[in-house]
Amino acid sequence: MATGTSIHPDIHEDECVDADPGAHVDGRKDGRVDGRKDDGRGVRIDTGAFVIVLANHKGGVTKTTSTANLGAMFAEAGRRVLLVDCDPQANLSETFGWGEDLPSERLEDLLAHPEAAHRYTPPRALRDRIAPEVAWRDRLRIIPATDELADVAAELRTTAGPEYQDRLREVLEPLRDRFDLILLDTPPGRGVLSGMAVHAADGLVIPALAADLDVRGAGKVYDLVEDELPDLRILGVLIAASERRWRVTREAAARMMTDQMRVLPVWVPRAVRVASAPRHSAPTAVLEPDSMVTHAYRQLAGLLLTEVDR
Repeated sequence: MATGTSIHPDIHEDECVDADPGAHVDGRKDGRVDGRKDDGRGVRIDTGAFVIVLANHKGGVTKTTSTANLGAMFAEAGRRVLLVDCDPQANLSETFGWGEDLPSERLEDLLAHPEAAHRYTPPRALRDRIAPEVAWRDRLRIIPATDELADVAAELRTTAGPEYQDRLREVLEPLRDRFDLILLDTPPGRGVLSGMAVHAADGLVIPALAADLDVRGAGKVYDLVEDELPDLRILGVLIAASERRWRVTREAAARMMTDQMRVLPVWVPRAVRVASAPRHSAPTAVLEPDSMVTHAYRQLAGLLLTEVDR
């Protein structure tokens, strides 16, 4: 179940600018992040992996790209990482070359039979032929999905009753002690799968582009979490595929900060080649480890690790 060809030699980054090192970081709530739970007496209990959901009601905002690249950078930093594809479009699975033809349990199988998670070992995300020189490949694992995930999720609402929202949490529970971080890639909208993902998570990252609709989308997610999920830590808004020199980028970040949203202080620059990375069954962080995009995700991973480790 693993990995290995060489990094593709002809992928080059389009012109992009370095991530913004000076963007404001603030929050409507305490920005401290702690993946452990309180036992009611002020004593923190270690519950295993810290689960991060990347969510935004709007599509096309780099949720999948950011999940894949952050996961790679967390693994590079020495953490055991599990990526979970919670989107029936299966773009995260395809990013790593996990097509429907490959033998493996998928997320839909585990949601339908959660007891199987106790004996399930997630496969390596990078397949054998992809980038065999990557030293951290064994630390990056994946639970892939197919389009059948949509049917299974729809059935859960009737078969599992009101407890269906806890089904993903139930699947992840026996896996948490095997990983340090679990990243959940979600579909757009407020459907069953997005709901299960946010209920299973400890922290939230909101990927967004620097555009009016994305600013509003990020604000809606922010408000929803604060109103309905007060225990979910908002790690921040991740501004991606944007350039600091663009006025629209600066204005979008300023509007979010005016609305007291926590904006992560590293912006991921635009690079046309990022969109073609899945063609080579690996994210940009693997294909171009020295690119500006990878550098930005590496900085973001370091920032988030500092928060999670507090």
